[in-house]
Amino acid sequence: MVLNKSKNIIINKYTNYNEDERLVKDRAHNIEFLTTMRYIQKYLKPGAKILEIGAATGRYSITLAKMGYDVTAVDLTPKHVEIMKQKSKRLKSFQCMVADALDLNMFKDNSFDLVLNFGPMYHLFNLKDKNKAISETLRVAKKNAICMFAYLSSSSLIPYSVRTNDVLHVVSLMDKTGRAKDIPEEIFACSYIEDFKKLFEKTKSRYITNIATDGISPYMREWIEQLSKKDYEAFKNWHFMTCERLDHQGLSCHLLYICKKK
Repeated sequence: MVLNKSKNIIINKYTNYNEDERLVKDRAHNIEFLTTMRYIQKYLKPGAKILEIGAATGRYSITLAKMGYDVTAVDLTPKHVEIMKQKSKRLKSFQCMVADALDLNMFKDNSFDLVLNFGPMYHLFNLKDKNKAISETLRVAKKNAICMFAYLSSSSLIPYSVRTNDVLHVVSLMDKTGRAKDIPEEIFACSYIEDFKKLFEKTKSRYITNIATDGISPYMREWIEQLSKKDYEAFKNWHFMTCERLDHQGLSCHLLYICKKK
């Protein structure tokens, strides 16, 4: 299980942060949501039973429930679950609850057609917990089910810290290879793409693809907001065309690992 101290840090962070608006507050942030939804819909099958782990305030889960899917959402932060309950009062195909990604014992093995792990990997700071979150996600997925894992890129830290004028501090959090050290007090855990892929080597899963969900958009928010509607559509479509390219993925703040359970 996550240490109580680490859990409290995460819960306090999100209790005092407006996660509900993050993915829709401007065009640049919306790129992450739109890209992720494209890939969810690419692999969704009619009548799929979906679980989202680390669902926050339900931006994805409630959207999918409104599309008619049977959706269960769990999150570590009680405030997020309360927001989901308020937003989903009229949805019969949606349920949500407080739960830890490292212990999904309320769900049986092989229960879901699609499992979305969209928050926990951002906040796990040792190999044991990372492996446990992955194994629990795969355990509750049916055979041949698609599983998606959102994670944060170590390569994006310095470019983003230039934007926030925080380069010296961010460098102090890295080892000699530029990898982010696992420091729970810093809230966010980051990975190189190759390191994240290695976590799955001994699992019963087959790699499908890796996605740059926001790409370069976090570094260009002001300019993206000023684009004409036609130019924004062109930028967005270019992002969709290139988000699986390795040279596009490296600097993306948010990444999405997609696999199939064997």
